[in-house]
Amino acid sequence: MVMDLNNMTQQEFDELLAEVKENTPNLFQFIKDFVDKKVTHEEVSVYLSMTSDQRQNYIDNYQAR
Repeated sequence: MVMDLNNMTQQEFDELLAEVKENTPNLFQFIKDFVDKKVTHEEVSVYLSMTSDQRQNYIDNYQAR
């Protein structure tokens, strides 16, 4: 199932973020750091250009900024 962020209620979005935080805390931290402008658009572009395995490794080793 594909999530449509444009058509989610705030509660659905909050629940999704809570699930991400619980199941993949490093990914949640990466997203949080991006929202807090600690991760740049360029860094996100580099992340998105990685292979799936590279992305997994990057997130597994991600440290909060």
